[in-house]
Amino acid sequence: MKRYKDIHTAYLETLRDIYLNYDYKTSPRGQAIREKTDYQFQILEPISEPIITLDESRNSIIREYTSKEMELYASRSNKASDFGKASKFWEKIANPDGTINSAYGYLIWENKSYGNPKYELYTADRDFFKGYRTPWEWAVQSLSADKDTRQAIIRFSLPEHQYWGNKDQTCTLSGNFLIRDNKLNLSVVMRSNDVWLGLTYDLPWFISLMDQMLLDLRAIYPDLKKGSYTHIVHSLHVYERDADKIARAIGDQHGQ
Repeated sequence: MKRYKDIHTAYLETLRDIYLNYDYKTSPRGQAIREKTDYQFQILEPISEPIITLDESRNSIIREYTSKEMELYASRSNKASDFGKASKFWEKIANPDGTINSAYGYLIWENKSYGNPKYELYTADRDFFKGYRTPWEWAVQSLSADKDTRQAIIRFSLPEHQYWGNKDQTCTLSGNFLIRDNKLNLSVVMRSNDVWLGLTYDLPWFISLMDQMLLDLRAIYPDLKKGSYTHIVHSLHVYERDADKIARAIGDQHGQ
């Protein structure tokens, strides 16, 4: 596995690797990409902050949109009209009812999709285990009940997202929090990730979840530290249409 100290090095080296050392050239939906499959890397000192590239004009765009996306997820909305205020792209991929599937904040903090009251009525020995809960509540409760648990999983892609005609197939599959050696680690698994327009904003937000989890667990584990962040993607890629912009961002003067 590739390991990097910080978020910026991890991003730039990953972008450079996919752009220059791709394994495949394919065209999903007729759009040419450079791709590596089953790719993973780890950030040893993860800090949630906007990505910095070698192109200052690009950095300005990243700073602005990172802030907007963070606010949208924090709002817990899944309405395309809300996301459309940040980018009209979201309105183009909305469901027929005006919602979007990739509203990550809604999925983990608002959607009560975890639990089985039928069984928990008889088996749970604490009130907070009973009934339905959000994925985030499940993760917090799992870690609170067992510091060594392997069950603190938050899911993003849901069965109801797999319908014909869906324009917003959620890219993120799941995240898994683990506490080891008194450090909170997070691993995220994605089915698909565009390094240029996706990973740029995904990394700061996923790492922010580590900060939030540390806050939520502080009362139980006051000395818990932040550990590493691991990113795993089944299709990590860049689009050929972005090649010139990517070359500037990584300082490739010759292009490929």
